[in-house]
Amino acid sequence: MRSLSYTARYAVLVLILSALISCADRSQPLIAISCGHPVNASMVSMNYSESVIRVGGLPMLLPVTADSLTLVRLLSRADGLILSGGGDLDPIYYGEARVPESGEPDSLRDVYDMRLIRIAEQLSLPTLGICRGEQLLNVSRGGTLYQDLPTQLADTTVCHNQADSSSVATHMVRVEPGSMLHRATGCDSLRTNSHHHQAVRRLGRGLRATAWTRDGVVEAFEAADGSPVWAVQFHPEALTAAGDTVMAKIIRAFVVEAAR
Repeated sequence: MRSLSYTARYAVLVLILSALISCADRSQPLIAISCGHPVNASMVSMNYSESVIRVGGLPMLLPVTADSLTLVRLLSRADGLILSGGGDLDPIYYGEARVPESGEPDSLRDVYDMRLIRIAEQLSLPTLGICRGEQLLNVSRGGTLYQDLPTQLADTTVCHNQADSSSVATHMVRVEPGSMLHRATGCDSLRTNSHHHQAVRRLGRGLRATAWTRDGVVEAFEAADGSPVWAVQFHPEALTAAGDTVMAKIIRAFVVEAAR
């Protein structure tokens, strides 16, 4: 092997590693992660993929596209779906006109995300919505959103859009006993981060709220029928990537469910 060029040696090593991986235990779950759509790109914070890796999953980023067949083919290979955070959903999806404080919608990403949800439902794919992902899941089931918490919610005792980095937890949420969130963490309350100005207003069909801030904003929900659909308004992936062992339990519980 010493006589081979660097490129040839690298190619041989890749083939050997590929063969070893193909023979290894294939139980490691493949977790699809939705992407954002900034200026002709498909991208998402590394916190999502790193948090999945930390708890034993294999992350797969889903390109932003309106090609439903491509999304079906990709999700058919996945064991679970994480709907990532991002900008504001167009309020037309829940029958409202956009208020001035609501962000400019990204129509391609809105279509892409809603298609991901429908495909995941058809495939009975375990799904975890985070921040925008929670809002999407709620709206997909007929729920509505606060378009702007500072102007539409009278109580201002909680700062929902913190100045600190997402690696820092800044406020408490109360957790419903017996919920997935409670089973995963073992906690009646959690200290979370918060980077949003929109949130669940009316809960969608077949969903039950499982965590709240002291001002009454829904911070988590799950499918009422026990199917593996969960959502959180905060960012456990950012705290997990920063080393938070409690938040890592949320990501791990989802990955374990996907492995089933």
